Amino acid sequence: MHYVVVTTGSCGNCYIFYTGRDTLIIDDGVTFTKLSETMRNHEIPLDTIRALFITHLHPDHSKGVGVLQRRLGVPAYISDVSMEKNESLIIKQKIERSLLHTFAFGDRISIPGFDILPFATSHDSDGSAGFAFTSDGVGYFLMTDTGIIPDEAWDLSRSADVKFIESNYDEEMLEKGSYPQFLKNRISGRWGHLENKTAVDFAGKTSKQGDSISFVHLSANNNTPELVRKVVNEVIPSGIFCKVCCRGELFEGFRDGK
Repeated sequence: MHYVVVTTGSCGNCYIFYTGRDTLIIDDGVTFTKLSETMRNHEIPLDTIRALFITHLHPDHSKGVGVLQRRLGVPAYISDVSMEKNESLIIKQKIERSLLHTFAFGDRISIPGFDILPFATSHDSDGSAGFAFTSDGVGYFLMTDTGIIPDEAWDLSRSADVKFIESNYDEEMLEKGSYPQFLKNRISGRWGHLENKTAVDFAGKTSKQGDSISFVHLSANNNTPELVRKVVNEVIPSGIFCKVCCRGELFEGFRDGK
């Protein structure tokens, strides 16, 4: 598997997974130009894209969906709750309904090269989702934009070999920062984001020797890569690869099948 974090953070989020034959994209919060140039630079053909799965419909995760659909005819998947509750965002972002499919949480979706299991996350976007999936015998796990860790996530993360986990904010930076109190409450609340210690503790408790963890979606104003790395060094044992993805950073990795 060749995977690419195109970008992550409030500036945009997009993840590419390429088996050598088939490509899965999770989230498309970037322009079509950025996505296509990134794929070309990493020798991933556009015609290998089989599907796009969307965690939720905040623009930093979904603003590129409609253009990708119209340019390449790519089917996009969102939760049935997200479809029902976010009509205005679907219209505003010009997402093509004819290419929009829904899933219920707990459904398993098979596309060429991938078997995908969505699970519910806790965010202020109705129907938000995380994804666990397998490809060539390897398990992958992606959880971002959630104020709490869902019960289902523990076993799904334990079963994964490659993980992408939100580590959005440092508690002290947020509390002492300049954000108004309502926004601080939103970020730190049940429907907000994960703070560093919670995210890294979860990653450490659900990972084994040889796993790979990428910490993603760092806040530009309430976190730093150094703070995340400090917690990682305190919590994660040796033998587990950890990458802290800076806001807007492009990162690629590779994983052999089993």
